[in-house]
Amino acid sequence: MRKKTKLLLEENNRAEEALSEKGQTLLTDIVVYLRGSRISTWEQEQVRRDITRMLLDAENRGEDAEAVIGPDPKEFCDSVIAELPPMSRWESLLCTIRDGLLAATVLAAIWFGFGILEGLLGIGSWPELTLTIGQLISGGGILLTACGVVYWICRSSFSDDEKKGPWVLFFLVFCGVLCAGFFLRQPIATLPVPAAACVVAGLFVVYKLMDLKLD
Repeated sequence: MRKKTKLLLEENNRAEEALSEKGQTLLTDIVVYLRGSRISTWEQEQVRRDITRMLLDAENRGEDAEAVIGPDPKEFCDSVIAELPPMSRWESLLCTIRDGLLAATVLAAIWFGFGILEGLLGIGSWPELTLTIGQLISGGGILLTACGVVYWICRSSFSDDEKKGPWVLFFLVFCGVLCAGFFLRQPIATLPVPAAACVVAGLFVVYKLMDLKLD
């Protein structure tokens, strides 16, 4: 994220510590809900700063959060979001690509690490690393499952239902993609270790460059 956004986020993290435990819990729910909206992180952190100040002022006056937020925090957040300009579709797409690159970098690093481990153990295709169709399907499935979990958590942050989310479905999909990675062993690419390391590093560099320009 941009430097100004990062500084504001750090400022908000420090300010949040002054809230009561109840206030922090409410603010966390609000922030999680905002993260699932189409407004930029910069706008989200500005809203977070303003709400933190409102809650601190209310607590200093001996009032509860309802005095400033109202009885329905979700409705309050929806009204705030409606007043803010949403990110353009292009910027939203770039942010999605950036976040996907970070996840892909982590998965690629795990693949690289396991490849090195197999080489040390004398198994696999050392001194080259093999990418199988199962690993590709597994990685894509993990990314999609993670996106689904994050989306559901953001959308249901104010829900009191203990059975939030289709967790059984998420678990089954996760297990399915892991099984695909284990059983579908057909190779689709074989890279020398230096080339594989460059791929992982390249993904990370592209992610960092995008992250410096986007909120």
